[in-house]
Amino acid sequence: MSRWQSFVDGPKAPSWRAPRAVLALLFELALFAGCSDDAEPLVGHDAGVWDAARSDSSAHDSGGGPDVSMNSGVDAGPPDLGPPELILAWTEELSPRVRARIERHLEAVSTRPVRVTMGPVTAAAPGSLVLSLGDRTETRRLIPESELVGKGSEGFIVRAGALADGTPLLAADGNALAPDPSGHVNISHGNIGLVFASYALLEELGFAFLHPLSPVRPETLLEPPTLSISESPHWRIRGMQVHTMHPLELTDLLNGWGATPDDPDQFTAQLPEWESLCEWLVANRQNRVHWVLLAAESWATFGDSTLRQNRLKQLADIGHDFGIAVGVDAPIALGQQHSFRLLRQSGELEAEKAEIRSRVDYLMTAGFDYLATEAGTSEFTHPDDHRMLAWMNELARHLDETYGAPAYIKIHTSAGQAAENYLDPDTGEPINFNYLPHFADARLGVMPHTVQHYAVDDPAPTYGNRDFSGMHEFLKREAGAREVVWHPETAYWVSFDIDVPLFLPLYGERRFHDLRILAKDELDGTMGRGSHQGARMDGQIVFSSGWEWGYWLNDVVAARAAWNPMSLVSDERAALRQLVSRALSSFGPEKDQWADFWVRSAVAQEELLIEGRVNGVAPSDIEKRNGQAYLQGYETWDEVGELATSLGLVTMITQPEKLGMVEMRNPLHGGPGYSAEVEPLLAAMARQFEDLADEAEGLRANVPSYARPLADDLVDASRITALRARQVHGLYDYVDGYWDTPEAQRRMRLDAARAALDAAAELVTRREAAYRVPADRIAGWRSGPTAYEYTYLWTVRTLYYWWRDEGKAVDAPFSPCYLNVVDPVNVGFGEGLWADAAQIARDVADGLPAVGSLAECLASTPGEPTFPQDGLRSRP
Repeated sequence: MSRWQSFVDGPKAPSWRAPRAVLALLFELALFAGCSDDAEPLVGHDAGVWDAARSDSSAHDSGGGPDVSMNSGVDAGPPDLGPPELILAWTEELSPRVRARIERHLEAVSTRPVRVTMGPVTAAAPGSLVLSLGDRTETRRLIPESELVGKGSEGFIVRAGALADGTPLLAADGNALAPDPSGHVNISHGNIGLVFASYALLEELGFAFLHPLSPVRPETLLEPPTLSISESPHWRIRGMQVHTMHPLELTDLLNGWGATPDDPDQFTAQLPEWESLCEWLVANRQNRVHWVLLAAESWATFGDSTLRQNRLKQLADIGHDFGIAVGVDAPIALGQQHSFRLLRQSGELEAEKAEIRSRVDYLMTAGFDYLATEAGTSEFTHPDDHRMLAWMNELARHLDETYGAPAYIKIHTSAGQAAENYLDPDTGEPINFNYLPHFADARLGVMPHTVQHYAVDDPAPTYGNRDFSGMHEFLKREAGAREVVWHPETAYWVSFDIDVPLFLPLYGERRFHDLRILAKDELDGTMGRGSHQGARMDGQIVFSSGWEWGYWLNDVVAARAAWNPMSLVSDERAALRQLVSRALSSFGPEKDQWADFWVRSAVAQEELLIEGRVNGVAPSDIEKRNGQAYLQGYETWDEVGELATSLGLVTMITQPEKLGMVEMRNPLHGGPGYSAEVEPLLAAMARQFEDLADEAEGLRANVPSYARPLADDLVDASRITALRARQVHGLYDYVDGYWDTPEAQRRMRLDAARAALDAAAELVTRREAAYRVPADRIAGWRSGPTAYEYTYLWTVRTLYYWWRDEGKAVDAPFSPCYLNVVDPVNVGFGEGLWADAAQIARDVADGLPAVGSLAECLASTPGEPTFPQDGLRSRP
């Protein structure tokens, strides 16, 4: 039951939409009870992270009477109402934090003084504008209660009209989250539908919430003369997992760190960035957020401390102020990448269950609304299946019975693991270990997870798969039997996309495509099995891994598609253009052209990167013949994983395989043939991506100045992707001619590749100055709570993957350990699991003696490398 359900009841409306005065009073009491005398103020600056409240900036009316007083008994003529105002009239249904942010946005751009009131607006000076938010008399002039009730859970209406005296009026109101008809736990913090409505109105006034840390304010308010928006969500759960296993913008903060765990000032200084993300979430109609909690032996004291718990509670409280349900992902036994594990000691089952309960209690005391978790000991390894199932069930049981809170488990997409004691109901064979939650307590929700940009109907040669049809079928099978929350990615990070960097609108387009497929499954009645036939899934929480280089727009598209997959528009690309054009309204009169550019970029990427099609012709086999395999980065453990898989040791390929440049020097390599099967693809990518980058450059000039930074981001991201395609094409041509092409001709192709890298380096330097947080925080070589010695854009700052490829082309190093910067003990296998990493390396060396010792792969990184490495540019 929602924590608000016991408050609301009445004959005129459903339980989630009833006596507003009672709800408002209780909401304020709840806020007061949750406040403390030592609450810290939010501070920042106007570039997107700024003060949450300012008391001396505008005239405030406490309400309780008319806004304009009259001298009784004296006929003085028409009253002097003063200069025109922007009158912001609302109710206490909006939290003080949300009201403060809205007020600051409006004050920053309004040419009229802003007056805030909770009382009636009985008169206004000529030229004034009234914004009425929530259940007010002014709102009811335009939005009847009965019409709003009809919009259902979280639905809202925004409408333009006028007061009785003709003063222009813009009204917005919405509904709270209703109880789930299926009986699942709904998590509610106030009237989130009203919050959605308020931000929808701000968008109509010219504001935009595209990059999560940098809202866009127009130069002046647009003030639309006509306006009528009426919306309801398609799915009840919509949100984001900030994948803080990766060293992202907010990873330190969300783990309770400042610069270190012992830096409370920096932790507090970054809280406005979290508030900005929460604002982005509601502006894009999302209602949940969680992240992966980390822990490590090197900072174990802080990891389980009350101090950390208190800091986490500050984060949860801020999310609640926006109406958002806040959770964390705490793996049960998965040890990779510094996971905060619920179970750290093996022993008797009852003792293990008690340890799980203890850590759940620690987290729920921090104010979280739900917990997510993971199966296995890593993505590629697992414990005894009976034990794993018992742990899952205990987590779900304890959360439900003690806290009335839901639990969810991510369904990984790795291949090659089976739960020997549990049979797949469809095949009768031991079930894929990742699908073991099929047999779990029905209170355990599942989050079917696909990786990278691939859709459920794409070829997906990654993680040992050919495609993700198995995950699609698992989702449909579980629908109705338990909560099912779709969990795809909008960035993968590790050597694949944003850290190269590659501009990939393909991510947003594929997420839109997936949701339309899933919505059609629901419409066709193909979800659910047996008594659950015809069920629906519960929603989507995307896996987000960084926002620079245009990735913010992937998150915007995925979020808005979860609110409305636009199933009524039969032409999918036309529907996507509509969605993107509306999102990019701040780009001005050419927003449609920008949307068309973005969609056509995604379509070209689908053809080239996923399908490997050139001039409409698909390759004979997708393996090593798709563009993604060549533009992505490669590092040591990508190569070790391929070698281990080829020897049958373990399935740990995490991205598409390619024809390697060292491999190409062997005339007897196993293919594909470069000239006939790979070169045409590389040439097509270089040509088409260059054309698209030129098109984006031509669109930039007409974008309004206040939205230009976002347009610049898209232009630069498109350009660097074209440069990457040019570099890769040049390097492969250089290597291909090793045996039969004159050196001068080969050198021309190498020079072209090197020129592309050098141009990219200049572009990166310019782009760093526009990052939304200090560049060293996200592009530096530094330690933090994650398992990495560098942050998520360090490989972009240094163009690490570009230099490694150039070194492979010129020097042909045979060892996969070449330029290793990843500590497999911390990253791939988990802190303290050295034996697994060492054994795999030894087995690879034994199976392929020509690679030599792989001890170099296991050695600690000596420090930040510099480029060009080893005098590379002096050769050949």
